[in-house]
Amino acid sequence: MKINAVRAMLIVSLAIILFYVLGLFLPIIKNTKNSKMENTHKYEYII
Repeated sequence: MKINAVRAMLIVSLAIILFYVLGLFLPIIKNTKNSKMENTHKYEYII
């Protein structure tokens, strides 16, 4: 299978979009998991 210019441009553009989506949503997912973990380990003492 020969890779011509159009097919190469399509593959590269899909890879760029994939990396953009990962970079956009991965920090959000990591921050929400950390905040949920912190909320479950907090204890409040009421006197």
